[in-house]
Amino acid sequence: MRCRHCGSDSIRHFKAIHAEGTTEVSVSASAKPVWNNQPFSVHGKQKLKGSAQLQTELAKRCSPPSDPQPLVLFLAAFPGLLLGGYLGFQAGSNWSSFWLGVLCFFVSCFTLILSADWLWKNYLGGRKSMQQYQAALNQWQNSWYCGKCAKVSIF
Repeated sequence: MRCRHCGSDSIRHFKAIHAEGTTEVSVSASAKPVWNNQPFSVHGKQKLKGSAQLQTELAKRCSPPSDPQPLVLFLAAFPGLLLGGYLGFQAGSNWSSFWLGVLCFFVSCFTLILSADWLWKNYLGGRKSMQQYQAALNQWQNSWYCGKCAKVSIF
């Protein structure tokens, strides 16, 4: 394959550029403080763990489009947990049944999350967002980057 703009054969797929330029870094450290070591833990050590994703600028430019649906489900989950907890507690305490409260909690959470997803898809432009996402993902999967002229070719 050759670049459509300059004819060079030094083109690479967006997926490969994104994978090469993305690195997962994991950090862990422990320290034993010399002052007031009792609040940290029983043994007096403080532990720190973390991870980060590092990307080159080119990998950021060649990253895939983000899916809009998980954001909607995440935003619906918080009120779903609150409402489910309230309804589950009320049902469980009114009928003196723990399992009825648990059932009510899960049913109300599940119903609210599915209702929010349905509402988003049918009335708040979710179908159009998903179509735009699918088109952008299809374009990303067919995009190639030229290392010579720094332009994008879509095959």
